[in-house]
Amino acid sequence: MKHVIYPEKQGTPTVTSEDGSYPIENLTANDYRKKLWKAVAAVQSATIRLPITANAEAVSLFNTNAETAICTITLDSSEQTLNAAAATNDGGGLVGIPLTGHGYSEGQSVLLNGTTNYDGVHVLPSQATGTANEFVITDTYAAETFAGTETACIIVETTTHTLETATRTYDSFWQEYTEQTAAHKATIKLTAGSGETVEAGIVRAGAMKTFINPNYGASQSPKDYSIKKDLRNGAKYTKKRDIVRNFSYTIEILRDTKFNDLMDLYDYYGPDPFAMLIADEIDDNLWTVFGAFTSEPKGSHKYFTHSDVSISILEAV
Repeated sequence: MKHVIYPEKQGTPTVTSEDGSYPIENLTANDYRKKLWKAVAAVQSATIRLPITANAEAVSLFNTNAETAICTITLDSSEQTLNAAAATNDGGGLVGIPLTGHGYSEGQSVLLNGTTNYDGVHVLPSQATGTANEFVITDTYAAETFAGTETACIIVETTTHTLETATRTYDSFWQEYTEQTAAHKATIKLTAGSGETVEAGIVRAGAMKTFINPNYGASQSPKDYSIKKDLRNGAKYTKKRDIVRNFSYTIEILRDTKFNDLMDLYDYYGPDPFAMLIADEIDDNLWTVFGAFTSEPKGSHKYFTHSDVSISILEAV
């Protein structure tokens, strides 16, 4: 694999909508892609807030039916709570947001969270109509009185992932960001198709261990868990079950450093699944995998400095 999230640094997420039978804790408290979080029935879009401890630089989400995922990274230290007051209509497509001593200025990108009408990323326009206790955003005005629990935060990075195109649908994304040396959050807005209930299976975040892209000739095949039985009359009984991906490949890595890192990784996870990006020189969404080693990595130390290592990965169900 090229990149691995290790060690993991995600906390317990919160979400704007949750079906009690499919709680948000399913995203982090298990290793099963099919053990889902779901929004309330018919809720098409929901926002996940994932706390991440210091020294992390990657986040990945798996087994979602979302067509788009907007993942925004913000520092906890810059998060401020809005005043318990009303938004104001400043005219000309400008809306005033009450926040005492905000310190914001034109051109900054701010994430609003927890509001009814103004959640999301806002690039601030001129603050000429604002005050020290009210900053201005560009938006369609909708009357709203804030409860004093909503937040605003300066954005570190934000990325929009398109998970459905005219030719292919993906169920995962991988996002690297500038390493943050303090506690921070990933705010992930997922939007499914019209009439669908948005859902996801796994989210992981943390530090990123980097190895190298697979050598030319990496192998991918399906692993089919479907039931197939021969009946006495010669017919067959079949029941379709999960089909996941199996990857086999070789990498050439430094013997004294990366090979030992790989052995440490195997010792830590063993048979348990983890988040990885197998290769980053082709379509990332196709090679973003939550899976596990199917056998011990095998190294051939045919050089004094480098080792050829065979790796086999099976995607988790």
